[in-house]
Parts: sequence; structure tokens; C-alpha cells
Amino acid sequence: MNIILGLLVVVLLIVASIGSFIYASGLIRSVGSVARTSEYRSLTTIATTVPAYLIKYGQGTLGSVIIHNIGTGYYTLYDASTTIPSNRTIQATSSLRIVGIVANSQAVGTYTYDTTFNNGLIAVYGGTQGTSTITYR
Repeated sequence: MNIILGLLVVVLLIVASIGSFIYASGLIRSVGSVARTSEYRSLTTIATTVPAYLIKYGQGTLGSVIIHNIGTGYYTLYDASTTIPSNRTIQATSSLRIVGIVANSQAVGTYTYDTTFNNGLIAVYGGTQGTSTITYR
């Protein structure tokens, strides 16, 4: 019994070693269009009473907005790091850089932005939201 158990442990170690080598050597290639560390993250928007939402803090890229259901509201995506206007610098309070806009009753579909932001990505909502997905990295 101990011999069989010992052989089983040896076989499992060999299989794990071979798997680790194949993974580390790159023999298994990614089939996507981006490297593993460059994938987009996503956030699905829903009807909310929250006027602003910090999606990502720091530098990044706004990939796209995918609208699933049309609403009568809108939201604006800003390059900013806080949802509290009094905590922003004077320049940012009066003139935030707009990264993207989703307008009232915008048609269902995918809207590609592929634009960068430096401070963070904030969504500021108005009206009744439809459902959409925001992709970013």
C-alpha cells in the first residue's frame, strides 16, 4: 500500500512539473487579442439614485460603452479622482476633462472610445438610466 501511495505522489509531482513548464515556457498561447495583463474590466450600470460613481482610481483606458437597454437619462464619464467636488482642485471643479458621454435615449449598441484618463474614471448620472456596460483598464 505504501509503495502504491509513493508511486502516486511521484506521478503527480511529475505531471505538475510538466504542466508548470508548459505554462511558463509559453507553449500554451493566449487566444485573445490582448496580453493577459491588458484585459478590460467591466462595470454594468443600473438605475441608481447615486449622482456620481468612481469606477477606477488612477491612470487607465476607457474601452467602450455597451448599451443594453435605453433609458431617458444620461451619464458623463470624467477624468477625475473623487466624486466630491469640494475635494477636487479648483481647476478640476470647473473644467473636468470629459472622457465619454452617453446621451438620452442613445441607441442600443457598442460605442468604442479607446481613450486614456490620468486621474481616475468617474460616471456622473442624470435622469433615469438604462442598462449599459462600461469597459476599462
